[in-house]
Amino acid sequence: MDIKKCYETFGGDYNDAVSRLMSAERVERFVRKFIELDDCGKMLAALEQDDYKTAFLKAHDLKGTSSNLGFTDLYRSSFELCEALRNGKPQVDITDMVKQVATDCGRIKQAVSQAD
Repeated sequence: MDIKKCYETFGGDYNDAVSRLMSAERVERFVRKFIELDDCGKMLAALEQDDYKTAFLKAHDLKGTSSNLGFTDLYRSSFELCEALRNGKPQVDITDMVKQVATDCGRIKQAVSQAD
């Protein structure tokens, strides 16, 4: 897998990820782990069940992971959703936020699957 090319495809900050994790091999390993864990899918499932606590925790996980891995777009969208879910049931319509997080996760997964 050309992990750098994946980052170019979904608009991530590859150099930031390498500087944090100290090697391209570690970045690749953690990107694969990100896909395997599927926090986005778990967050979406929690939202379908109106389980806002779990949805918040998964959005928070996405925010932290995306920050560390240089997933710039996902960081921004998950940050916004995380804040909307912070106090339980959101006081605003989160439909567009959820769609954006799902889109950003999907772009990462697609880039990685095409690189394999």
